[in-house]
Amino acid sequence: MSEKRKPGLIAGRVMAATLSVVVVLATGAVWFGNKQLTSGGHTTDSINQIKPGQQGYVAPHLGNDVNLLLIGLDSRKDMNGNDLPTSLVEGELHAGSSAIGYYNTNVLILMHIPANGGTVTAYSIPRDSDVERPGGPAAIPGLGTVQVPDMGKGKIKEAYGDAKNFADTKLAATGLKDKAKEEAESREVGREATIRAVQNLTGVHVDHLAEVNLLGFYDTVNAIGNIQVCLKAPAYDPIEDGAGTGLNLPAGVSTIDAATALQFVRQRFHLPNGDLDRTHRQQAFLASVTQKLKQEGILNDIGSMQKLLDVVKNDVVIDDGWSVLDFASQASNLTGGNAEFITLPTTGTVMIGTESALTVDPVAIKKTVTTAFTNDAAVAPPPTTASTAGSTPPPAPPSTTPTPQANISIENGTKTTGLALKVSGALFDAGIPVSKTGNGGNNVQHTTIRYGAGEEALAKQLQAKLGTKTAPTASSSVPKGSIVVTIGYDYKLPPAKTSTSTSTPKPGQPTSTSTSTSSDNSADSSGLSSGAAVDMSGSKNGIPCVY
Repeated sequence: MSEKRKPGLIAGRVMAATLSVVVVLATGAVWFGNKQLTSGGHTTDSINQIKPGQQGYVAPHLGNDVNLLLIGLDSRKDMNGNDLPTSLVEGELHAGSSAIGYYNTNVLILMHIPANGGTVTAYSIPRDSDVERPGGPAAIPGLGTVQVPDMGKGKIKEAYGDAKNFADTKLAATGLKDKAKEEAESREVGREATIRAVQNLTGVHVDHLAEVNLLGFYDTVNAIGNIQVCLKAPAYDPIEDGAGTGLNLPAGVSTIDAATALQFVRQRFHLPNGDLDRTHRQQAFLASVTQKLKQEGILNDIGSMQKLLDVVKNDVVIDDGWSVLDFASQASNLTGGNAEFITLPTTGTVMIGTESALTVDPVAIKKTVTTAFTNDAAVAPPPTTASTAGSTPPPAPPSTTPTPQANISIENGTKTTGLALKVSGALFDAGIPVSKTGNGGNNVQHTTIRYGAGEEALAKQLQAKLGTKTAPTASSSVPKGSIVVTIGYDYKLPPAKTSTSTSTPKPGQPTSTSTSTSSDNSADSSGLSSGAAVDMSGSKNGIPCVY
């Protein structure tokens, strides 16, 4: 008979598995005490299969801080390789058929959790990054050790699927008829390939891993309950020609269910910065989930934690080497601004066959990540334990963003893609949420503001916020209570906001200061990521507002 689980241990494991699923979406916590796993859970030994001297190997670091790799598969398959139900994938989730997505790792987040409870640093790796994808020996039951070939440069998201396909071919040649066994073994090879590529790119050792697919994300958010997210501009992503998610949310705080949450983190079209904004959505959603777990005291309720664990154990894969005793207090640093979510920078584009990929500077990335992951000087905040957390009532949930005083529409009258959304974001930062964005032509020289009856004062306020020269005009074609702003070439976006954070050093160490640019303008003129951190300064009670 196994020994009785300790409350702190269960809390850690639930936080880990739950967050693993929800931003992958995931973050780390403690899932394994004494290497016990609830019956039916899925584990992997892929980290330990990469040995010294092999390509993609990085030696483990000293100390008790943790580097956690979060993998989100865009797979419409279950753990046994069967297609997910069409009614769920196509009908409810609007995620396309099981024939698409394959085993692309559309979410890759490398998270560093300091042992001292200091600031958590999480780097999102752009899925289309053109990187080296080294091969190496893989132990496949029934085949022995097989050399997975070097896959050369290519999109990092495809390393998993390409290696898995290689293993599938080898296993099929043996006459293996057990589909579930083949799926499990070939996925292990895919995980190893992904870890090799990530370690080779970043120069840091992956200590622990969590992986989830679409079904895992959906099931876990269902188990947690509705989540609050915050948008700087209204989101409208219609399903057209098989693309799009169907997401339709207003600017401000919204409470969303599991199906809408999946749309929220998957949208890639109708965003001002494309995949960069999609990455920021994923990072923001992680913060929102941790905020809910903290607010509702789920980590202090053994019954609630066990129910969550019973759900996530079927969908998430975690490594079998985690033996940290209690990580709940560290995981709480993901809320309250004690976490930094950053997207690794890209340098340009390159064509791989008929597809566009993002170029990166591996030398610069290694320097950036290794420096950040070894800077654990921040003093840990006082830990929150199950015995003390209950004495302080949870913060009030964020209120829904106030309804705008008028129905404000922003139209883009230029050829600058995404300008209406960016203007909406600037107005949101000024306390004025926009109701709708759209096109207003492509040759408008001067920004105009037209208003309906009763909205002259707000129209003048908009003019002041936007800094435009043309005075607002009343228009009989604009309904009462409405304002239409058409952005022309004379409009200039406000400069990017910067935020500076200073960490408190340990005795004898210098003060560490870092400056980052807000996500609003974190892409250059080509739309590429500048690596900026998600801006938490405008968050609503710990929920960051993003596009």
